[in-house]
Amino acid sequence: MFSPLPDTRTPGDFAREVAPRCQDDPRVPRVSVPNAGAIDSVAPAYSYVHSGPVGPDARLRGARIHVKPLPGFAKEALGRAIECHEARVTLGTEPPLADDPYILPDHWLDIDVDSDRDGFVVLVRIDEYQYAHEVLARARRFVADAAAAGPSPSPSP
Repeated sequence: MFSPLPDTRTPGDFAREVAPRCQDDPRVPRVSVPNAGAIDSVAPAYSYVHSGPVGPDARLRGARIHVKPLPGFAKEALGRAIECHEARVTLGTEPPLADDPYILPDHWLDIDVDSDRDGFVVLVRIDEYQYAHEVLARARRFVADAAAAGPSPSPSP
């Protein structure tokens, strides 16, 4: 339901809401977040808003992270893994990755995963432009730093 009041929940509030869904089930293997070697490319993520007679206006919202095919993975499991990673890092129970594209300190990111041909696209978004720019920059550095370090042994998540 739409509310005219702003959402005043903190990143910690969001993380505590997600945390119960992140309890490991011994019957289900734990899925890891995609490492830089599993990422094909990073592109800007935009949303489009109606801005008058000239039509929609593109607004930077964050990053589109294109992940290589991961056999046996479903988009729902990958989305849950990334969401739980964000919650654990926010709550301090898991360390962030260097230039972690799935978190932004002191902010909660909107993360969606969809199928993209034979791989996945991870949308990492936030409403404020300055933070959206930082999300995109972190994702690009995450991949560039791994490329500079040399090939990874495998594109496993």
